[in-house]
Amino acid sequence: MSAKAGDSITFFSKNSITCPVCSSEFYREDMRTGRGRLIAGSLTEELRRLYEPTEKYGEVYPLVYSITVCPECLYAAFPQDFDTIPPASAAALDESRQSRRNSLLKIFPDLDFTQPRDLPSGIASYHYAMMSMESFPPEMSPTIKKGLCSLRAAWLSNDLHRKQPGEHYDYLAQLYYHKAWFFYSEALRYEEEGKEGITDAGFLGPDLDQNYGYDGVLYISALLEYHHGAQDDEETRRKSLERAKTTVGRLFGLGKASKDKPSTLLERARDLHANINSELKG
Repeated sequence: MSAKAGDSITFFSKNSITCPVCSSEFYREDMRTGRGRLIAGSLTEELRRLYEPTEKYGEVYPLVYSITVCPECLYAAFPQDFDTIPPASAAALDESRQSRRNSLLKIFPDLDFTQPRDLPSGIASYHYAMMSMESFPPEMSPTIKKGLCSLRAAWLSNDLHRKQPGEHYDYLAQLYYHKAWFFYSEALRYEEEGKEGITDAGFLGPDLDQNYGYDGVLYISALLEYHHGAQDDEETRRKSLERAKTTVGRLFGLGKASKDKPSTLLERARDLHANINSELKG
């Protein structure tokens, strides 16, 4: 029995969690560490860490487990936020539970968060978190967190598309990418206007292995603007590229300020800046 448990990818917590919205008790699923479960691969343009499948564990998706979800009312949030919502938010989330349940019924009709997670439930966890954060107050920095959730949902949707190419999950990924583009842009605007902080949100990823912080937000925002901003109208596209160029340009400081930034981030930012410049000149 213990050997079997040790060979598993995840485990459910021994202590139950009480949902602050509906008072249901449930157990959170987390990844086990060690024993070669995760073999780090390349880092993508979007700063996503890929992992090599292993003979023993197959493909592993750590992102699937990072959101806490109440199986009963589908309130979802990052673990640090789950228990800290104010009463007004809890009341609003209780009233909106049916809309959360209905939102993915046609896409994923068999979700069950009492069972081990897979790609569909991982995508759904971020989707429900985005919906839940609509009821969060500004001091909880919901906008950048919704951006992060949208981006990760897009990644997992593309993973699911590769496994099930005939189900149009690539279209779902594009919807989430568009949401991510919107929320990242809004988060930067809100911060400039003093409505919401970004660094107050805590871990900004965008993936789980490294926190690229505010600089990562600037880069991802510019990258999303470049790939998922305006495409059809030439003048609108030019304005979109100018915004992306200005945003990514904020990453290049002078002297020590630039040297302190991770080289992987700066390299990708320079490539993006060059690509934007090339299109603008063309």
